[in-house]
Amino acid sequence: MRRLSLLALIALFPLTALGGDLTAPVEKRLYLASGAGNVLHEIIPLLPFTPDNRQACYIATAAMGADWAQYEIDTVRDAGFQVKLTDLATLSETTVTAAFQDCEIIFVGGGHTLYLLQEFRRSGFDKLVTRKIAEGIPYVGTSAGSIVLAPDIECVKFADQPEQAPELTSFKGLDLFPLVPFVHFDHPDFKAYYREIMAFALDNDVPFLTLNENQFIFVEGDRWRIVEAET
Repeated sequence: MRRLSLLALIALFPLTALGGDLTAPVEKRLYLASGAGNVLHEIIPLLPFTPDNRQACYIATAAMGADWAQYEIDTVRDAGFQVKLTDLATLSETTVTAAFQDCEIIFVGGGHTLYLLQEFRRSGFDKLVTRKIAEGIPYVGTSAGSIVLAPDIECVKFADQPEQAPELTSFKGLDLFPLVPFVHFDHPDFKAYYREIMAFALDNDVPFLTLNENQFIFVEGDRWRIVEAET
């Protein structure tokens, strides 16, 4: 039996108060992971459709050319999606909408979180993806791709190099999820970073939750829960 954490109990409550509109809105669906490739087999049954030949836009911008991003791209493709690779660094506010016009699901990979947020804003993707999510397009985040949806991501500066995002003028995230996901929390390579990150979060009342490598946050409409993938 899986253990229920305090955060799992909190997740039973809605993100926002229920309104009185009888018209059922399209529900947003977020899947926020440390590594989506590791838990994709658990994410797929929670999608509103099967992967077969669905157009998946994969954003590898945060990886900044690192080879390890290819593993996740291959995993998404092997699951049955048609993968369209997209780099926000090559887009602008005049071209970003067309780049995602046929997108049925959005994957945002990991890497440098501050640089990713910079490119979200510079390209206008921050506004576009907010609209897409509101329209019901599923959003799957890996590491940095999960963190940028938080209200504020200043605590990430202890793990990333701010100088690699010189155009970033604010740590304000997209505010589409109310807590900062502390991804890779059980990974030994991140222990040193989290000593500073946790101290900053506690000193500044930053709302956060921790995510291990085999966990992801599933947001459906105004509710969310942590899913632990079977290994």
